[in-house]
Amino acid sequence: MKRKKMLLSLFLMLMLLPFLAPGYLPAKEYGSHKTEVREGEPRVTFVSYNLQTEIGQGELVSASIFFKVTKPLEKSEKVFFHLVKSGRKETSLNADFSPRYPTLIWDVNQVVEAGPFELAIPFNLEPGEYDVEVGLMEIVREESVVRYIREPYTNQEIKDFIIGKLTVTRTEAPEPNEPSEVDLTSFNDEGDIMLWEPLEATIKFLGYSDEDGQDTAAAEVTILPGGGYPGIMLLNFFNIMPKRGDWSLYDTLEMNLFIPTDGEGGGLRFQITDKTGRVYESQLALAPGKTRKLDLSMVELSGKIDISIIERIKLFLVSPAQPFTFYISRLKLISRGMPTGKPAVTFVRMEAPETTKRGQIFKIRMIFDIDQPIFQTHKMFVHLARVNDRAGSIGTDINLTPPLRDWPLNQKIGVDSAPLMISEEAPPGIYVVRAGLYLIAYTDGQGYVKMEDWEAYGGKSEVINIMQAAGPVDYIKQPYTNLDIQDWEVGTIEVQ
Repeated sequence: MKRKKMLLSLFLMLMLLPFLAPGYLPAKEYGSHKTEVREGEPRVTFVSYNLQTEIGQGELVSASIFFKVTKPLEKSEKVFFHLVKSGRKETSLNADFSPRYPTLIWDVNQVVEAGPFELAIPFNLEPGEYDVEVGLMEIVREESVVRYIREPYTNQEIKDFIIGKLTVTRTEAPEPNEPSEVDLTSFNDEGDIMLWEPLEATIKFLGYSDEDGQDTAAAEVTILPGGGYPGIMLLNFFNIMPKRGDWSLYDTLEMNLFIPTDGEGGGLRFQITDKTGRVYESQLALAPGKTRKLDLSMVELSGKIDISIIERIKLFLVSPAQPFTFYISRLKLISRGMPTGKPAVTFVRMEAPETTKRGQIFKIRMIFDIDQPIFQTHKMFVHLARVNDRAGSIGTDINLTPPLRDWPLNQKIGVDSAPLMISEEAPPGIYVVRAGLYLIAYTDGQGYVKMEDWEAYGGKSEVINIMQAAGPVDYIKQPYTNLDIQDWEVGTIEVQ
């Protein structure tokens, strides 16, 4: 009888073995982390901090933390900056950042400024009073766990790293007082044409049929040969209609350019200038008989100029040797919907091999579904790394075809990654696949932050994580509607 029970137990264990393999571990298992305080004598003194005591939802403010070290720090450490709702224990906002000067070079007994950094208070952060938790920490990534080792303070009076308090006030999002679509100039009559200022060029009202046979109201522009920068521009227009110089309520600038079938193609320069003198410029390639449709995202444009104080639009050539004729039409500002803060992208599934060998080429296919229009130019990222210690990390970015703005709503769209390969020198194990959609904002390190909403590993409360822009380019990820997806982790692959 005992022998039969032993055989039955062994049979059941063998049946369950595949489900206990590493590839079947739930996300929470490999996402484990712990926060601890470094043992030994304290070597960091908190001096002061520079931060408003009251900040509204959606505000972006500058902050700095001042420390003094009493003994050298052997490793480069980060600053943890947490807001914890008063009376609670769970972190509500995590805005960790790297000091401007690495802690490795901090001089002993010298006061050092960690910052300044830009702190963004998200619209969805609950109003109220918050404790400000701040300190230095070392991040140690191991295969089984990620350890956040905090530096204890020499300050005896500081408890739980709480250095002060901050009040977040409620902000009511203003309703846009502009229509969803507005013509900058409509080109419907000679009055619209007079708004443009020709520079060694001619401009006149024109009605024509484009390549699709659609009747279009336009302006015919001929840039004459000569030196300098001849063309046409809107300049005094923004003095006559100052409200048309504020593009901050819109998300896209549209413009159609057309060259007659018997005309000469070429590159036309397009320039937008704000009142501070900052300039956005691009060169538009035009082909005879084809309409060039420009959709300029305000996300891209606002990284170069101040879109709330537009001063001039100019289309021109540089010292042309012969006349150049083109038609311009449909110069519009489009607001296809103000940001709602609601995720629009649903991750459906990942199609990938369950196992792969080091040195073996493979691809991953991601299936997405969107339930709201998304108009900016996005790409897909796919990143792989071994759990917790992030060994063997690889990644790739893919342009979306068709573009995200052309995706139908509530339909499954598949996107293939580029070829991937885990290095033969990388360790084996379970590798996490992180994937999603993102856009690139050229911000010069200012004005944009990356907000990631996900449930904290091992916890039940949501933590809003803000990663500060660290350079001239910022990468803004689309959040998922899937509440169970953490940190864009969509699956695992076993690497042998």
